[in-house]
Amino acid sequence: MIIIAVDWGKDLRKRSAYHSELTSRKISRLAFDGSLNNLLEYASAAEEPVLIGIDAAIGFPEADWEILARGAANRASDFINFLLGDSLPPDFFSPVKHPNEWAPQRPFVSPPQGRWSLKAFENASNGGFYRLVDSHLKAQPIFVTSGIAGSVGSGTSALWQELRSAAEHHRFRVWPFHGSMEKLLQKKSPVIAEIYPKACYGIALSEKLPANLLSIAKTRQAARHHALDLLRDATWMKRERILLKNIDTAIANEDDFDALISAAALTRLFIEKAPLDDAGQFESIIEGGVLGAACIDGRRTNLKYPGSVPEAGISTREKSSGEKRSYRCPVPGCTHLFRKGRSGWDAHIASLSRHPHWHPDIRDATLRKEIFRKEFKAWFSEERKP
Repeated sequence: MIIIAVDWGKDLRKRSAYHSELTSRKISRLAFDGSLNNLLEYASAAEEPVLIGIDAAIGFPEADWEILARGAANRASDFINFLLGDSLPPDFFSPVKHPNEWAPQRPFVSPPQGRWSLKAFENASNGGFYRLVDSHLKAQPIFVTSGIAGSVGSGTSALWQELRSAAEHHRFRVWPFHGSMEKLLQKKSPVIAEIYPKACYGIALSEKLPANLLSIAKTRQAARHHALDLLRDATWMKRERILLKNIDTAIANEDDFDALISAAALTRLFIEKAPLDDAGQFESIIEGGVLGAACIDGRRTNLKYPGSVPEAGISTREKSSGEKRSYRCPVPGCTHLFRKGRSGWDAHIASLSRHPHWHPDIRDATLRKEIFRKEFKAWFSEERKP
């Protein structure tokens, strides 16, 4: 089985994808042109089942579905049939600016510049501006295209339009509308499903499942670097011998970071046979679902990274006699930084997954440490901060 996790957005140039090969236990960056069509072409050519997880909503709030369905020329049985059918209102994707213009037939919102009220739009929808899964995961409203930090409406609109276009040229199935994941993956057609990065953070980095929602300051490179260090050291990653490739790209770019972490989270869900959804969590299949939502308990935590908050009692200018210097790992291609002296070097170098191209034939931890001591003898006597 192949898993593709996509960090989605309106701009094709900012989309990123990582794919995970469950058989080989390898996660790496997938080069594509940013379009859904290109992903489906790749997936359709594969000789094994392919799941495409996309960071964008696929579903419609239950509270407003009946109004939308009643107004359709041909009443659809569920949201995906409605979206891919011929009953879509002609101005469905044209965003409104004011609450009195809002209707299920024109759900997307592009508020005017300046002050505006999200609550007013929520009231205009009779409380149906959010899906239940959005509330459970504390996610942004799926229809707002601008005006709030992290708005996702533009990405939602872009995906829905690309799904309609792709249906003219490709065969694919959308979970959970077309059936259970187990049944869908038994068929040849690629499977498309919704994912949510903050849920994936918790799933990938928690010691055990279910996990908390995890917030990461992903716009900061240090936070991305720290999170990926934690991922490589995760118990489940070591147990399953998962090989992470193209980590440097994920450290350098937040879009790649989200895609890589999401690919790892989905990999864990399938390897550990964790629940993908919770039938009792949704009013109906109209609202769709988010992969792994059943493994999230809804509580939120923040991931702290070295340097994000000054340690209590430590001045910003430490005395030189007590200073803990930082040291860069000397293995070619490794970007890891030991921030508190050389502490932890032995566990770091013993991991084959961290340095897959450095003596890949040596798997014994003790032997790898001995080789490291001999090859980088000068590293242990360095006194200057890199």
